[in-house]
Amino acid sequence: MSTLDMDTLRSPVEDLHQEPPPIVSQSDPSSRGMVISGDKLVFSPPLYAQRYQAVQEIITASKMPITKVVDIGSAELKFFRNLRYINGVQEVVLVDVDEETLQSSKHRVQPLMADFLLRRQEPLTVKVVCGDARVYDPLLSGAQVVTLIEVIEHMNECDLPALVQCVFQHVRPHLVVVTTPNADFNKFFPNHTPGKFRHWDHKFEWTAQEFQHWCLGVVEEYQDYTVEFSGCGLGPDGTFCTQVATFWHHTQYQEHSEPLLRTAMTGTSFGEVGGLAQTAGLESVYKIIAECEYPVDKRTKEEWEVDYAMNRFNSLRNFLVAGDRQGIESSVPVWQQQDGGLGLPSPPDSSLSSDCIHYLTPHFDNEEAVYKAGDVKNEYCFYIIDNRYALIPMRSLAHWVNSGAETDLTDELISRAVGDECFETHGSSSSWVGKVMLYEERVSSSSRVTESDSEDTSYARWPSMETLHHNTSHHSTDVKGKLQIDVCENDIENWD
Repeated sequence: MSTLDMDTLRSPVEDLHQEPPPIVSQSDPSSRGMVISGDKLVFSPPLYAQRYQAVQEIITASKMPITKVVDIGSAELKFFRNLRYINGVQEVVLVDVDEETLQSSKHRVQPLMADFLLRRQEPLTVKVVCGDARVYDPLLSGAQVVTLIEVIEHMNECDLPALVQCVFQHVRPHLVVVTTPNADFNKFFPNHTPGKFRHWDHKFEWTAQEFQHWCLGVVEEYQDYTVEFSGCGLGPDGTFCTQVATFWHHTQYQEHSEPLLRTAMTGTSFGEVGGLAQTAGLESVYKIIAECEYPVDKRTKEEWEVDYAMNRFNSLRNFLVAGDRQGIESSVPVWQQQDGGLGLPSPPDSSLSSDCIHYLTPHFDNEEAVYKAGDVKNEYCFYIIDNRYALIPMRSLAHWVNSGAETDLTDELISRAVGDECFETHGSSSSWVGKVMLYEERVSSSSRVTESDSEDTSYARWPSMETLHHNTSHHSTDVKGKLQIDVCENDIENWD
């Protein structure tokens, strides 16, 4: 690497100095590119990101139950940021022979503050382990996936048989993913010197033919496995800068779209000689550098639903009070955004669908006027009464709450969850109605409140409808958007 002066192509240790890899679809060629900038070859996205994402997509596309992943050659542990988001993974073992690097990088696997706020639905245990992958350790047992990203080229070829035996004979995972540089690609590097490797620590760099020959030798020896070849970092003539071999245990073999090369072998069925049975009673020879457990959401389904209903109810209240919704300034209250009850768009989180739902917020002097108007059956309507409080029917509330939920919450659960937030409720089930105040009460500083000083109590109320209609009549020729902002400037200041 130093000879070629190409800092965009790095060994595993160098790759991990980069920022966490972005989400890149390896199946979309338009999302990737390669350019020569001066004496450097630059990939977009960076090659390390393409490698990490390619391995993550292979694991995700396997569609097999995966609870434990072992990453060999983890170096600075940044590939964990991809592994932690794979559904179903509950244990990750990160192995590297360099203890000093693991000690300085172990903080990267610790839970963040966000992990405590948004807890996982499934447990996750992470172990950072210092050990030689040529030697089997019981810590590796039970893994469904083993990854070796840019590892084998840093080993002497004479050491590879021991590594293969450890992984394929003792661990025996469902899936093994191996990546390594493709020597066929080196000719595209600017100022490339034949015979020079990309990195000073590389012991070898194989051509595609040499790599495939080695992989076929593995499946010939361990006939429980099949192998597929692909790559990432596409070059000018279709050559990949990094070549990828995916080994599948034949009992778990899955068809994949457009593999570059597929070789299938058959053999004994998986599990005849399990790794756990083979290593029963063995003591660990690896050193655990760090171990942590991620916080888990231990709420019951009903507790989660109650909390979800409360969160949605609070968003509704903010929507009605502050006008905090999509495409409208949050500083402008709701009464300025509606025109005769024509409707208001829902806030950004009120629906996960692409359809824009408008919730009506008509104003009435009293509750009797609402029922006389006959609008109480509108499922997208919340009623502002006397510019002081909101009348919230269950039909409208249930739609608001369930618009973003995976499963519909019952009316009974919603009413039970939000009942204490209302100053008055009546009815039950679909006929439930709640009333929520939309102003703050301001009381005078005097500790004694008598009938004579009751006038000191005031309310931060919305401007009256009479004031609105009076002021708007003097600006009927203005543009509607400007009208709503300007007509009640004084009232806005008083209300705020």
